[in-house]
Amino acid sequence: MEWDFDRVIDRRDSDSIKWGRYRDRDVLPLWVADMDFAVAAPIQQAIEARARHGVFGYAAVPQSLLDAAIAWLAARWDWQVSRAELVALPAVVPGANIATRVLSTLRPVHLTWPIPLYHPLAQVAENLSLPATPFTLTASGQWDMASLDRAIAAGANTVLLSNPHNPIGSRFDSAACEALAERVKRHDLRVISDDIHGDILLQPGARHRPLSRLCPEIAEQVITLIAPGKAFNLAGLPFALAVVPCAQTRRALKEGLRGQVPAGNVLAMAAAEAAYRHGAPWLDAMLDYLRGNLAMLEARVARMPGVRLIRPEATYLAWLDCREAGWEKPAKVLEAFGLGLSDGSEFSAGPGFARLNFGCPRATLEAALDRLDQALAST
Repeated sequence: MEWDFDRVIDRRDSDSIKWGRYRDRDVLPLWVADMDFAVAAPIQQAIEARARHGVFGYAAVPQSLLDAAIAWLAARWDWQVSRAELVALPAVVPGANIATRVLSTLRPVHLTWPIPLYHPLAQVAENLSLPATPFTLTASGQWDMASLDRAIAAGANTVLLSNPHNPIGSRFDSAACEALAERVKRHDLRVISDDIHGDILLQPGARHRPLSRLCPEIAEQVITLIAPGKAFNLAGLPFALAVVPCAQTRRALKEGLRGQVPAGNVLAMAAAEAAYRHGAPWLDAMLDYLRGNLAMLEARVARMPGVRLIRPEATYLAWLDCREAGWEKPAKVLEAFGLGLSDGSEFSAGPGFARLNFGCPRATLEAALDRLDQALAST
């Protein structure tokens, strides 16, 4: 089957927050992490079929959806997960907040996370009024273990992760995960890992490496958050699952969700099941398209003095180092040239960084890079 990822879909007058930010302005929005591609046909068909039913009462999570997710994790991530380990969530970010709050009922929580980090995860400590000591990433986007050791020494006992990492797009190999696992075991840490980008791997044939799968000795200390939202462009139909091997933590999480979240969204669950059951061909084609976008992005940026691309291994997000251009807040500079990016300051990064979303038709990306070129030429 063929999919037309080159098709430009006009989202300017829709409900899109991505495009609505610059409504009536000539600014190309490559900021928030949703893609400008239409969903896979089987997902669209599943949504339409559920809508035709006509009744949208309170809904339980279908066992068929859980089975589809389990089969997906086994086939794509080589991860054997049981139905009993799964807990349904309204979305990943609420899940991270609720999971952290639940852990705090079992013992005091002092959070740590790597800087820079996707800002809604970094806000969990503030949301819950918890102590926090962040650690740093290396220049290549790997966990800085010495920095983590200092955070642990300061009292941190619960780690929030993004794996693969958002905003840098790095992956964490076996050695890195084993080094983290050794600390989790030695210091009795807990980990909440947001793996929502685990299906967007830019190396052909690569498989995602969940911490619990690579290091089963600490699986009971890890909560892994998964969702089809990023890989299948379903951000507006949120649904997520937590993989929670520890029975005590799982019971506490289910209790913590009771009365705090709505019943399952019937259209979101229909979309998620269709994605897991029938979405693989679309995803594989979309990943090939993203690789083409990344190749063009790399080639163009390599010729731009003042900007350096930290090449992502995963996600459709590119981390740009604009310090040589002298831009303290690149997003503010580039907006004046018609390009809307996420500024690095949103992720607690130092000055001079920006995140660019290349999950868009190639013509849109090419036009965006032309505007980046113009901004640099005017510096």
